[in-house]
Amino acid sequence: MRLSGWAALRGYTFVVYGFVYLPIMLMGLFSLNSSDMIAFPLTGFTLDWYNQILHDGRIFKGLVTTMAVAFPVTIITTVLGSMAALVLTRHKFKGKTAFLALLVLPFFVPKLIFAIAQVTFLNDVGIPKGLYTVWISQAMIILPFVTVIIASVLFRVDKRLEEAAGDLGATPWQTFRRVTLPLMKNGILAGSFISFVLSNAEYTVSYFTSGRAQPLSVLVASDFRFHLSPSLNALAMLIVFFNILVIVISEWFRRRSVQA
Repeated sequence: MRLSGWAALRGYTFVVYGFVYLPIMLMGLFSLNSSDMIAFPLTGFTLDWYNQILHDGRIFKGLVTTMAVAFPVTIITTVLGSMAALVLTRHKFKGKTAFLALLVLPFFVPKLIFAIAQVTFLNDVGIPKGLYTVWISQAMIILPFVTVIIASVLFRVDKRLEEAAGDLGATPWQTFRRVTLPLMKNGILAGSFISFVLSNAEYTVSYFTSGRAQPLSVLVASDFRFHLSPSLNALAMLIVFFNILVIVISEWFRRRSVQA
């Protein structure tokens, strides 16, 4: 009975992983197919679709817009996330539970609802949509992820090290700069990498708040709705591999912080 239960669990796990990763594998396969039809049978091997993407001015413009969004959002969320993590792990104050609840609220609000609320607010106050509205909107939903990552590192830091620095005459600023910050820097780097990936991958909020400046995620989704091309598969695979690389780097920094 126990063996059959484990067999069922392994089978269920295999089905779930297949459901998640099989479409990505097929997307990569069709991105290398010489035919412009996304269908079997495959007609040959080619890298022309990747070459086409790399020389597409429209895609390049979308990439520039994506970077113009991702870098400011990463800076905003990293700074605010570090401050929030320090407040949560190093200070006791009234309303701390309420502060934490407000911080993690975006975890529980559907992105579509959040995006509609943002658009309604922007229209009511007469703020035109643009890059800065995407910065604010994305930062609000990414901030909890960054805060949790940095706070998880700070929770592991022995507070006695900071107390010892204070006993030796260090000011709070000196203690933070020479003790706390070096110990949390890998968490900050990991959080910033995750913020960058989440900003690049964000579609719903970007679609509603970007206006005419369309990030790459919005551009790709729009093209997929009107025309299925192997070049879009190639672009999607480039995005997937780039995000995997950034996540691997982020995990490396996180593990270094744990080992430290």
